[in-house]
Amino acid sequence: MAMSLDLNLFSVPTLQTDEGQHDAFEHLNEVLDVSHIEDVVCDLLSKPGLFVYILSVFPDAAFLRTKILDAFPTDPQVLQQSFVPPLLSTISSFFFSIPSDTFHGDESRTIGRYERYNADVWPAMAVLSSIAFETAAPRRSRNAGFKERKTAHDFTALRKLNIQPPTDSSIAMRALGDVVDVVLQMMKFYLALSADPRFMDRCMDVYFGASGERDAYEDSGDVLPLACTQTHHLEATLAASDIDRFGEWTILMASNATKDLLQLRRRDAKMAECVLKRIRYAPLNPLQEDRSKRSLVDNFQEATFQEIIPEHFTGRRTNPGNANEDVIKYQIDCVLDDEGQVERQEVVKIYGIYPHKQLDHIWPWLSRLLSGRGKVYQQRCTLREFAKVGGGVYRPATFPPRREEFTTDQSPVFVHDDGTNEDHSWLISSKCVKLSKAYLNGLIAEQEVELPFQLTRKEWQIVQCPTSCYVIGRSGTGKTTAMVFKMLGIHRAWEQVSDVRKPRQLFVTRFPVLAAKVNEFFTSLVESLALAGRTRDELRELRSQVRNAEHQESPMMNPMNALNYRPGTPQKYSELTDHDFPLFITFDQVDDLKEYDCPIDSKECARLKFILDRVVNDESSFVTYSAFRSHYWPRLCATSRSPLACSFGPWLVFSEFMGVIKGSEAAFHSPNGILDRHTYVNLSTRTYPVFAGDRHSLYSAFELYSQLKREKYAYDMADRTYAILKALSCNPLKGQPVDYLYVDEVQDNLIIDTILLRILCQNADGLFWAGDTAQTISAGSSFRFAELKAFIHRTEEARNMAIQKSHRKPELFDLPVNYRSHRGIVNCAQVVVKLVTDFWPDSIDTLQPERAIFGGPKPVFFAGWPNESFPFEPASRELGAEQCILVRDNTVREQIRKRFGDVAVILTLEASKGLEFDDVFLYNFFEDPIAASLQWHIVSMAHGDRDVLLSRDMGRSPHTVLCTELKNLYVGITRARKKLYLLDHSEKSEPMRELWSKKDLIDVAPPGTNICQYADKSTPRQWAAAGHKLFNACQFQEAVHCFERANLPKQLRIAQAYGLYEIANSTVESSERQRAFLDAAVAFVQCADEALGTEKKGFFRQAAECYASADDATMAAELYVAASDFAGAAEQYRKAGCFDELVQILDRHPTEITGSYRNKMLYICVVYYSRNGLRPPIPLFSSTDIELAFLESQGLNEERIDLLESLGRFLEAAEVHLAVGQRCGAIESLLKDQQNLGALQRAVDLALESLWQECSFDQPVQAILKNRRSEAYKVLNCLQAIPLERLEISKTGQIRFFRAVQQSPFSEEVYQLGEEFSNRGEEAMALMAFNVLSSQLAALHSADAAAFDNFLRRFERYVRLLTSIVTDEIPFRATDPEVMKVFGIIPSTHHNYSVIAGTFLHKQFEHNRYLPAEINGVLKAWLQTHLRKKFEDENDVSRISLAFSTQCPYSIMHGSHRGRQQCNQQHERGLYSNAASYNMKINLLLQQIRISDLVFSAVGNRGDF
Repeated sequence: MAMSLDLNLFSVPTLQTDEGQHDAFEHLNEVLDVSHIEDVVCDLLSKPGLFVYILSVFPDAAFLRTKILDAFPTDPQVLQQSFVPPLLSTISSFFFSIPSDTFHGDESRTIGRYERYNADVWPAMAVLSSIAFETAAPRRSRNAGFKERKTAHDFTALRKLNIQPPTDSSIAMRALGDVVDVVLQMMKFYLALSADPRFMDRCMDVYFGASGERDAYEDSGDVLPLACTQTHHLEATLAASDIDRFGEWTILMASNATKDLLQLRRRDAKMAECVLKRIRYAPLNPLQEDRSKRSLVDNFQEATFQEIIPEHFTGRRTNPGNANEDVIKYQIDCVLDDEGQVERQEVVKIYGIYPHKQLDHIWPWLSRLLSGRGKVYQQRCTLREFAKVGGGVYRPATFPPRREEFTTDQSPVFVHDDGTNEDHSWLISSKCVKLSKAYLNGLIAEQEVELPFQLTRKEWQIVQCPTSCYVIGRSGTGKTTAMVFKMLGIHRAWEQVSDVRKPRQLFVTRFPVLAAKVNEFFTSLVESLALAGRTRDELRELRSQVRNAEHQESPMMNPMNALNYRPGTPQKYSELTDHDFPLFITFDQVDDLKEYDCPIDSKECARLKFILDRVVNDESSFVTYSAFRSHYWPRLCATSRSPLACSFGPWLVFSEFMGVIKGSEAAFHSPNGILDRHTYVNLSTRTYPVFAGDRHSLYSAFELYSQLKREKYAYDMADRTYAILKALSCNPLKGQPVDYLYVDEVQDNLIIDTILLRILCQNADGLFWAGDTAQTISAGSSFRFAELKAFIHRTEEARNMAIQKSHRKPELFDLPVNYRSHRGIVNCAQVVVKLVTDFWPDSIDTLQPERAIFGGPKPVFFAGWPNESFPFEPASRELGAEQCILVRDNTVREQIRKRFGDVAVILTLEASKGLEFDDVFLYNFFEDPIAASLQWHIVSMAHGDRDVLLSRDMGRSPHTVLCTELKNLYVGITRARKKLYLLDHSEKSEPMRELWSKKDLIDVAPPGTNICQYADKSTPRQWAAAGHKLFNACQFQEAVHCFERANLPKQLRIAQAYGLYEIANSTVESSERQRAFLDAAVAFVQCADEALGTEKKGFFRQAAECYASADDATMAAELYVAASDFAGAAEQYRKAGCFDELVQILDRHPTEITGSYRNKMLYICVVYYSRNGLRPPIPLFSSTDIELAFLESQGLNEERIDLLESLGRFLEAAEVHLAVGQRCGAIESLLKDQQNLGALQRAVDLALESLWQECSFDQPVQAILKNRRSEAYKVLNCLQAIPLERLEISKTGQIRFFRAVQQSPFSEEVYQLGEEFSNRGEEAMALMAFNVLSSQLAALHSADAAAFDNFLRRFERYVRLLTSIVTDEIPFRATDPEVMKVFGIIPSTHHNYSVIAGTFLHKQFEHNRYLPAEINGVLKAWLQTHLRKKFEDENDVSRISLAFSTQCPYSIMHGSHRGRQQCNQQHERGLYSNAASYNMKINLLLQQIRISDLVFSAVGNRGDF
């Protein structure tokens, strides 16, 4: 039996005593055993602070958390009404109120995101539910398309969660499922966090403090200083927590050593501990031969050592000199200290644990590689200082910083006697991390850690820079690394200093993949450093999680559908809180955040409203470069008169549009943000050289582009940024500015984009701009760092920008050392950069010559093969996993594959962005038609005597296209890490080949050389790694190539399926698109057949989506069922019209379908079977009452009415009709019950009520009754077959009256009905009939005397009745039911009355609320006015009527009258030739006199008229 929670036992005074707390917890356990957890949670939430207190303090809180998770409702509709929303609101608010520095790792940012997500998710779920479980609506609404339904829902809530508005119910259902998963994830996160002992005191304070006056979640509101202002040595915070047991010496662990130690720890924890103990002794006494063995090699003999693991540590016997004996390989090294200010010989660098036999060649090789760092470095490493005089223990030495040297030409590749190669580049390039507490705790948890590694002196200078800085570096020089470490240092400073505000750090880049990688790297650093504070119990729990994850195969998820947002990411910039930072986003996301905070109010900014509205509400109209190339460029080429613009290609043209005409500094200061033709034509040719020779025609092409864009209601990147900037000039920045701004790859932005970014940062010394203008890969970018620096300075100086100016000059750093590629590749790329620098100095930043840290082979140039085919022998072996062929476009790639088969990974230059390979074969780069042979031949003069002359002319078209080509060439070269092969048969390649050859930077392969001799052989594991890398980069075709060679058929088929899916999505023609989706669907089904569990369902679901996109709804439905997505199946069966199959689903899966899904399917089936007059193969409901209840809950009124009528329950059916406003339907239902007199009376009452509402007194009754669209017409038509003899005489008379008026309002029948009404005392009805007759006045102008006489007799009857009512001769109260009906009076509240809108009385007054006496007076007064008005109208008609006119005297005397058309008198001869006609005229006059006397007696004297 359920128990209620006695909250009195949980009062604050009670819980503050041990006995009271014990009793309360015992009571809670009893209630949990017998009651529903939902009720218990709701009771705990009813007292502020009690729930979080119980979660943290209750001894059985783990059991409580388990019960809460078990009761979590997965049905979206049930979830919204459950205990979950208030629970999440309470616990989320609690954790959000805790200072950020209390949390570990990324917990603070997660809490901030979840707090906002919790606030936004419930309105979004309501919108999704309304679409997914959409109830019945009128037929037009049900059949309306998405555009019509869109207005019925507020999609703002969905946009806050970055959910696209669903186009149908199945998509909405899937979106609901994803949202429910996130809510469950939130619940698990908070419940797990509540178990942390860190928060126990705060939980107690919240509840015990809730009884006082203060709010537990109240923010003090104090403005705290930034952490960086309280820390003198920011860079020191990068150091991991030290450990005491290693003395003065610092141990650095190379990545291989970390890998070896982690594997050893997983195999044998005790042995790993022994190794760590031995590492401790490594630097202390290296001369004792029984404990270590020293290696002396060349002139670097004392710098490296090898350490044997002795027998008593390993527990296994060893033989001296055993070649398989494991040894620790380490070096005494000199590195900068943790502050980057002093170089110390205090480092023992551990390279790894290896068998002794591997060291014979490694040491000599390492010594030669390190010798390139200079003699000073060697001397410092070999110096030894004893800790004590005469002692045997050494201490580290200290030196001033030295200038770093990298002069070795030694290749890191060692060639064995058997010809095999062994790459030792990792010995130099390996990132070394400090052996710290965080490192050791990571080993205990058996978790891979990401800790801060050693920085170079230049990188330390960047991290320590106290001002804003500009960092320029070529590919692989460490720009992003320095940026992340500076962010980490500031973040760590805040964590270690109390009472300071959390710094808001914002990282921005153009590329989502880069933003995600940097975010992941930073988060890993923070979480790994946080391991130092973990307890032993927490580390054991982490180890358990790691071990469980090892046995689970990572599913291959679709990288194209990766979520581009985190739960809780705000929609507006103003909604960002400290918990959201550090924030890593793209520039497009920055724009999205600002767009919602840019209302356009003033007239000055109103013209920009259209752009911002499109930005917010229609992302599909955004013109990207891809959209420009596909939809605009063909039109420009077909229409533009400039062959030059077309010959330059879409990339250069779009870049000129965006980067110069719209996105430059000059454009920003121009009206509308666009350069006019005159300004553009007169721009400096040196600064903007590309189209300098034909700017007029280029501008004409731009005008055509602008026109096409307007026709499509589209906008581009420059439009968006300019609109936001102008909106910010009208309205100040909403939200708190950031403290530090980091922009990576800044060269890929427009110059005006940097203004927007600069406005976001309030700290003039907190700007970090990094990039390389030699790697411009985004269309539209067109500036150098020098220009950016000057532009930012001018922007800060401008008063109208209101940007804080720094009093310190920003620093400029260049990073010339390439850590990715060796010297052979770097030198080759440097020549390309130098060409750009020499000939186009204003298009690239001039840096120190780029250099590598070790030597390597020269690139090999293949040229001179006899034909244009690839120099590859079909019978030879294929290229390896880390070897790639780069080509210009997909056409060339397919040509190679067609001729030689699938022999290598082949990528286009564009697809290779962001990827790196050991060996790169750059194929036919110079064959591109954009750059002509003449342009490339100019390069051959670069090493001659005409450099100066050429540099003057290179800034002009058409040579400027070569500048872009050289930058692309640089990008292609720098994709290689180890070897580069250039293959080109084009004559255009000769100038570059000669230039490289003259500088001895390449080796030229002899003619006929087969590139297969350079092919590497890769292991299956290497092929698998390459396949996953390419798969995650969405290069599915190349991933297939790798998985095939890795002998991974499952992964191969998955990549093939996603490749087909990608092809289908990019196909435009409908029939081809349909076939492509069918092919992809078949492939996904095959993947599903090989998969298990959730992965299997995922593939079935992907296949179902493909079939749905191919319009094969039946197959889609079957696969949705296989994926357990019954909502999707229902939607597809509905589209296919297979409702019998849908009924089978309901019957076969009763327990697998939640209430919401089942109701949706039932809804679809009921509608179909009911409206088509069919019966389902299986009954949908177990009883009629259940069916009726379902129909009512789903709003299926038509189906409900049909069912009730089929059961003979006509009265209930009529009530349903009335409930939805269908009065005619109600009348028809009632009239079907012919034997029920009560039903007949009810139908007549409804009909008359409806008729009188429209046809009240003085309304155009006949016009209303003849209008087929009017309700009165429809109602009267329903009464055609009604048996009048069964009705009361009054109701019969009313029905006859309306019928008569509909047929002929001036007929004798209407007059007789009026007399009948009057004789029965129904004066209101009689008045209504006579008033209808009086409306005949307009037609009496040409009536003869007899017709007018008939009218006057009826009108006199009407006047007499009105006069009797006005003079109170006849009782006529406005509150009588009959009078109220005729005059549209209805009872209101508190004995008041009101008048129906549009009636005789309503239109006369402003207010509409009367007491009984007031409504009586109002009615009498206006009837008197009405009488007077009617008489005046009748009198006016009489004056001009022919019936009252006399014979024209002129006509009598002369026989005719020429002006008879203007004469109102009669001209017929013999008008009064007999007594009858004369008496008729006199009678008309007497009747008019009688009517006048009646009116005067009632409404005043004759003089009043």
